[in-house]
This record gives sequence, C-alpha cells and structure tokens, in this order.
Amino acid sequence: LYPHMNLYDNMAFGLQLKKVPKAEVDRLVQQAAKILGIEHLLDRKPKDLSGGQRQRVAIGRAIVRKPEVFLFDEPLSNLDTALRVRMRYEFAKLHKDLKTTMIYVTHDQVEAMTLADRIVVLSAGKIEQVGSPLELYEHPDNLFVAGFIGSPGMNFIAAEFVSSNATDVTVRLNDGALIHCAVSAPTAKPGDKVMLGIRPEHITRVPYANRLTAQVTFVESLGSVTYAYCAFPGVQEDLTCELTGVVRVQAGDTLDLGVEPDRCYLFDAAGHAFKRTVSERGAA
Repeated sequence: LYPHMNLYDNMAFGLQLKKVPKAEVDRLVQQAAKILGIEHLLDRKPKDLSGGQRQRVAIGRAIVRKPEVFLFDEPLSNLDTALRVRMRYEFAKLHKDLKTTMIYVTHDQVEAMTLADRIVVLSAGKIEQVGSPLELYEHPDNLFVAGFIGSPGMNFIAAEFVSSNATDVTVRLNDGALIHCAVSAPTAKPGDKVMLGIRPEHITRVPYANRLTAQVTFVESLGSVTYAYCAFPGVQEDLTCELTGVVRVQAGDTLDLGVEPDRCYLFDAAGHAFKRTVSERGAA
C-alpha cells in the first residue's frame, strides 16, 4: 500500500490514473469498502491498520477495477493464526459475493481445502493432480498428494503384496499382520513392495478385521481430540492416531487399533495409487 495515502486514495488511485469520473470512482470505492467491511476506515493511513485490514485494502484496490480474474499469491502467509482463520472466511464470502474466478496460491493445505472449488496440486513445477477437495482427499493419485492433503498427514507403512481379487487386496506388514484393502490392483504380483496409507482419523480403537498393535511414544490431548504417536514397524516416523475425545493414554501404553478395509490406501513401488473400490463417504 502507498504509506502516504489514506485508504480511500489507495483504493482510488488506479481508477484516477485511468481518468475515471470522480463520481464513479467514489461509487466504486465505497462499494468495495462496504463489501470488505472497511468503510469506516477510509480516512486512515496504512500504518494505523492491522495486518488483516491492510490485506482488505489491497483486495479492495483490485475489486474497484472489476477484474475478470483475481490472482492471490499466499495472501495470508504473514498473518497470525487467529487472523488467518478469520481471513479464510472473508475470502470465501468475497468469492461468493463477487462471483469472480480467483486463482489462489498457497502452501497451506487447510486454506486449499476450505477455500477451493478445485485444487491444482503442484510439486517442483509439475501438476500432480487436479480435482475438488473431496476428490483429492478420498482418491489421491500418488504418495505426494496423499501426504499433502489432510491434517495431520497420512501414515505410510511399508508392506508386501500377498493376494487380490476384484475388489480387495491383502498385504503383509513388517510385523507379519495381514491387512485387507478395498482397492483394485490387477498389475500387482505376490511379493511386490507396496506402501499402505492410513489417515490418522481412520484409525480407531474398534477391533475391525484389520488390526494393528502399536506402542505409544507421545500424546497430544486437545480436549475434543487426542493424538497418539506410536512406534510401529515399517513407518519412517511415528504412526499418528487421531482418537476422538478425551482418551486416557500415555507414553509406553500398548494400543490395539483397527482400520476398516475401505479406509485403506495402497501405492505401488513408484508411488502411484491403486484405484480404490469405494466411493466418497460424502456421496454414500
């Protein structure tokens, strides 16, 4: 923002350079300020504003020019956590009000999941996958997308392919446990090295057919949810388990865990996902 100008002049400057009539400039600035909730701040200088208010002014400066596409490059990266949450809501509301295409670049997958209609996941300049947030969450194409989408990230466990049928695959973990996955793997052969993917929120203490036994190394209790980090064979880092509610576990405890077959993901040695034989839970 131009530090020597008040907010009104910051937002009006581009229109004034284009020789837009004064009355039209005033109408557009007032309209944008109202959309952004900063109409009472128009006589202030940028130095008098919070970080979130400055972001709104910068957005307002773009709104008054009525672009066909907005380009946002990590607009919330310098804001504190609470303000980032608030501004995510503001961006979503702005998109709904303006009905304009917005291309939004972010390294924060929570921002991507909560704001996007469609997500383009890139790695080293390469497009890894394109889809809706739910499509990427339920059906990631590869290990990179699977690990990026979801918070906390997906657990990856080294395994060996055992057998398969049309809708189900059996793999063996390093501890000898057999795990059934609702995926189709027609190209896999017995003995192939594969990677089993399980999201922390899909691990429960209910004894499903797929059972895991792990020793707790660290616990984070957040009230509504408890994260248990467990040592487990074949996992590079600790196995992360998201347990609902206040769970009385501590380091050193042994947990008997369960995972439903249709909550399991499977990837080949190259990191490509085998097709899951279940649809999105939200569509069921």
